[in-house]
Amino acid sequence: MEINQPLFAGLGLLAAVVVTLADRRNAVSFAALAAGLGLAPSVAVLAGADGALVLIGAGVLAAAVGPLSRAVAHRVSWMAGLDPVVPVVARADALFGPRSVRVAAAVLALPAASWVSFNVPVGAATTISGVLFPAALVWGCSAMRLLTARTLVDLAVGVAGVGVSGAAASLVAGGVGTLAVAAAAASLAPAAALTAGWLSGRHAAAAAGSPP
Repeated sequence: MEINQPLFAGLGLLAAVVVTLADRRNAVSFAALAAGLGLAPSVAVLAGADGALVLIGAGVLAAAVGPLSRAVAHRVSWMAGLDPVVPVVARADALFGPRSVRVAAAVLALPAASWVSFNVPVGAATTISGVLFPAALVWGCSAMRLLTARTLVDLAVGVAGVGVSGAAASLVAGGVGTLAVAAAAASLAPAAALTAGWLSGRHAAAAAGSPP
């Protein structure tokens, strides 16, 4: 199959936008699903269908376990609640444009990803320049989200994005045991969605059970 770099770059850019901007209760599920679906086509061409299925599976699983764990946690009464979307170090009304900060940081990841994709020879990428761009961009935006995190959801989204994009990069690079390594990295996405969903569900249950 022909390598359509503009298409792969566009899909990677869309995934990076979702990873950067996704907010609220389902942010981790949306970000993981977007990263998995956005990076799967390039991985399918460069590393085979098995690698693409790893990414898609991680994204779909994250999209499913997030709401499921939130629903289950809402019914559990023996643990205290913690709202994962409330800023840890400041009040919400004291924050200065958290999305604007994330977007500015993500913009810095764009030239970095471009440089990496054209100048770092890794495995299969040694013969075709630019194939690492989608994975590098999503990884960079995810890392920036970790660095600018203000909430537990921000951290979970960053972890999910780093996991899926790291899996994609390892698959493109190739090597011994690549599929197992990629699966381990991609598993960070459903784990992050599970954690964020559980915390959200416990907080909702605690708020519902608190006295007026």
